[in-house]
Order: sequence, then structure tokens, then C-alpha cells
Amino acid sequence: MPRRKILFFISSLEQGGAERQMVELMRGLDPARFETHLALCHATDHLGYELPCGRARSIEATFGPTPGSFARLVKVVRDVRPDVIHSYMGYENLFARLAGRYTGLGKVVGSVRCTRMPRRDVFYEWATQPLVDALICNSVGIRDELVTRAHLDPARIDVIENGVDQSRFRPLDADERARVRAEWKMEGRCALVVPGRVSEQKNQLAIVRALRDMKRAGVIPPGLLVIFAGRGSPPLHGEYVRRYADLASLGDTLRFVGIVKPIEKLVAAADGVLLPSHYEGLPNAVIESMCAATPTVVSPAANTDRLVEDGVTGLVCDGTDPDSIARAVRRFAAMTPEARRAMGERAYASARERFAVSRMVARTVEVYARVLGDPGLSAA
Repeated sequence: MPRRKILFFISSLEQGGAERQMVELMRGLDPARFETHLALCHATDHLGYELPCGRARSIEATFGPTPGSFARLVKVVRDVRPDVIHSYMGYENLFARLAGRYTGLGKVVGSVRCTRMPRRDVFYEWATQPLVDALICNSVGIRDELVTRAHLDPARIDVIENGVDQSRFRPLDADERARVRAEWKMEGRCALVVPGRVSEQKNQLAIVRALRDMKRAGVIPPGLLVIFAGRGSPPLHGEYVRRYADLASLGDTLRFVGIVKPIEKLVAAADGVLLPSHYEGLPNAVIESMCAATPTVVSPAANTDRLVEDGVTGLVCDGTDPDSIARAVRRFAAMTPEARRAMGERAYASARERFAVSRMVARTVEVYARVLGDPGLSAA
């Protein structure tokens, strides 16, 4: 049986959940049955994975879509002649659908990965319904938003939860954990890692305000350490948050460490992960920490799929405001190290099978088999 060609199309390989999930999918597809190709809007790569397709192709759309970049995507499609074009997010979904229709090549599968979609993207999803053969999202919250805002048929949306490479994101043994904590100067501290880009969505500014308010009130937990591990996106916002933290004079309570490669050992060695986002789909930061047996402190908006059970596998803030974050952080810091580790172990037990990469890959192959009319593809 000839291998099926899958052309993936995404903005870039910058640090992000959608990007990582796409690469995990590419790496998880059986090379005996699938030949993978990758097109990017721009060639930035923060992930550093070895890709099964080799070098990705850029359509040179660094500053957004243009007629020229669309023409370059059409050329890629004609060169590859894919069986499936699998696109991710925003105008990438629009371009993939138009390129598929224009060339007559490939079934088109789209992916939507986040709630609170911009109106532009909602319009794209509504207007191009006839051009897409399947739509995948990773969260019931995203599916519900597509139904209510873009008026899509829920029967045409597949919810496939993220997969985590559990050879990377895993619990550390006691010796390795102690070594990593020493490397990051976390000994004797209650360390909370905030992974991912420093952005309005991720709400790091509210964390800084929560720390400032606790310091002013004299109630900041002794030994508390918060680590921001990610790039500023946009860079000006990251710089604004950093300057605000400097003015708050938080000292060594807050550290900005930028992009961490690899991030998994820092997450596994921390006491917890903090994610008080204003909105999320199915946040990789949460499920990766669960697979590393690290409990998470999340906002309700980062927990729409109920990944975290309050007081059992982590803590859920009352909201996204600084007061809510402060209360949750103080509650977490007041727990004993043994109680936090037990919470992380319960999170790990609930995540091992649910978020296996193999499960995510198998369910995506089922979608490919359906749109191609090839049931044997998923049975192989």
C-alpha cells in the first residue's frame, strides 16, 4: 500500500502548545504508512526537534498573509501533491482551504487550538465550512465556541486531546530532582514555574501584581519563588511585565529566565506550575506538569476541560484577578511538601493513559482514514 502524504501547515515552530503537538503528531505517525511534509509561514524554530520530514519549507509570511505567500503555499501543495493538508489556527486554516480548493489536491483537515478566537478567525471558520473535510480541536470548550460563534455543526468537529511525550515529561527520582533543584537554586523554596510565553493571555502581569500586593501586606509566603520561563510575546509586553516587576522590588521572589531548553526537568523539579490564563484550549503546560507529577495552580479559564480537581490534583483559583491568584498561591505555599507531592502523584495517575501521544496519534489517524475513505488506514 503506498504511503499517504500529509502536508502540515502552521505559522512557525516557535514555543507554543499547537506547535509542539503538531511535531509530536508528525513524529508519531508510522513512517511505513505516512510521508510527512511541513510548510511554515516563517522558519523560526524554538522547539529544536528532529523532524521526520527533514527541512521545513517557508512561505515567507513573517508579517502576515500576502498574495505572494499564498502563491508560495500553492507551489508547495503542487510540489508535494498531498493526500491530506493539515493546517493549524487562524489564517493558516484559511490559506490551506483555499490552496486545497485552488489546486484540487488533498483533503483538508483544520485544527483550532484556543478559545476566545479573534472575530476574524471566527469569520474564516464560518465562511470556509464547505472547504474543510474535518475540523479537530483539543478541548470541548473550543468545540462549544465554534458551535456558538461560528455556527458549525458539532457533529463535524472531532475533539482530540493533546498527547504528551512521557519519556520527556516524567517524574524525577529523588536524586535527580535534588540535582535539578540545586541547579535552579530552588532548595528550601516553594517554587512555582510559569511556563510559556509572557503574554496578556497567560496573565503574568496579574501574578506580578499579586506578589506585589502580598509583599505590601506582609503576607508573602516565606521562601516563595516564582519562575517565568518563556519569551515575551509580543516582546514589548514581556518587557513591560519585567519593568513592572522591577518597580515592585520583588527581589528573588520572581525570576525571569526566558526560554528554557529543555523545560521538562524544571517542571518536574518544581513544587508546582502556575497558569492563571485568561483563556486556554487544552493547555499543554497543565497536562505536561501532570505527567511530570507536578501539581498545577490554574484559573477556571485554564481548566475548562476540568483537568485539575481542586484540592485533589491541583488548585483552582477563584478567577484571574491578582487577589484570586494571591489566595491560591498562599494556599499552595501553606501545604506541606508531602501534601504537594501527593497531589502531584494523583495528577500523574490520572494523566498517564489519557494524555499518551500514541492515543492522540491514533485518533488523528482515524480522522485521516475517514476523510480519505480508507478505513484500513486506521486499522493498520
